[in-house]
Amino acid sequence: MKLHGPGRVIDRPEQLSAAVVSDLLAEAGRLPSGARVDRISVEPVGTGQMADTVRIRLEGEGVPATLVAKFASSDETSRATGKMMRAYEVEVSFYAELAERVTTRVPEALFCALDTEAGTFTLLLEDIVGASQGDQIAGCSVDEARACLEDLAGLHGPCWEDPEVAAMAWLARGGPDLEAFTASVVQGVFPGFLDRYAEQLTAAQVGLLEAFIPRMTDWYAAKSGPRTAIHCDFRLDNLLFTPGDPRPVVVDFQTAVWGSAADDLAYFLGGNLTADDRREAEEELIAEYLVRLAATGVEGYGRGEIDRSYRLGTFAGVVLGVGAAMLVQRTDRGDEMFLCSVGRHADHALDHDALGAF
Repeated sequence: MKLHGPGRVIDRPEQLSAAVVSDLLAEAGRLPSGARVDRISVEPVGTGQMADTVRIRLEGEGVPATLVAKFASSDETSRATGKMMRAYEVEVSFYAELAERVTTRVPEALFCALDTEAGTFTLLLEDIVGASQGDQIAGCSVDEARACLEDLAGLHGPCWEDPEVAAMAWLARGGPDLEAFTASVVQGVFPGFLDRYAEQLTAAQVGLLEAFIPRMTDWYAAKSGPRTAIHCDFRLDNLLFTPGDPRPVVVDFQTAVWGSAADDLAYFLGGNLTADDRREAEEELIAEYLVRLAATGVEGYGRGEIDRSYRLGTFAGVVLGVGAAMLVQRTDRGDEMFLCSVGRHADHALDHDALGAF
């Protein structure tokens, strides 16, 4: 997939028209000879807070019924955060450079354009017809979680310790500088997070946060082991489910990075199951993930190898939840979701004595 530059970016959904969509479909080779888009209508879709996503309904002969388009957030705070964290660059680059390599189910990208200086982008994607978005607050069943692990392994396995993937600058943007920057940002917003949410968390959860956040640089330094492409926000709100198919389609790759696969696994299991379900089925689900990972060709990575990385990975959701809660547009659902997420991840870290792992 070709990644287009600033001159091709469509900033806002209002700039879409039947003619524009026709041109994009024709460029992607998806407009049969004689077909045309006569009319379009646009409606918001999804609950993402870093970007604006719309569904485009098309009328015309030989055209798809619907498409999905993503743009930089219209909210100034979220948009500034997206630019600062390179989230827009990362997502567009994933579809342009990495999506075809992995076996994870992802929407097909029909058009990608990016302006890093302005912090704007355009993504035109196939619409997963009939799919519904997962709900992290409600959580999922153990069987549903098991089905999702195939797609998590399908992202990790094909990129495992691959030097070509590791050299992708947008993905391999980690390292001491980014870690120090992330720690400073999260530590800077943490007092505000406590002011906003502490009364709705348990004393044990607050104590865990107060002990961990000042030690974030130590946590980063303690990480070791094999690396791969990871999603970094693999949760139900970023998974689309169609009736009769337990496997999801994975979306929202704005946080993808070169990192520890165990971070993704711990983040998913810790944040998307109730604490009771996770405690009962966690070992079984970790074993299932490792089987799925081995099926992609990864060798020599078993329960013994993943243990410490998984314990450390229980903090991945704490970092993302605390930071995101204070850096994106505030909404009622966002408050509920961040509170649920941070609480579950804090309990997960407590259950594994994760502070004792570094």
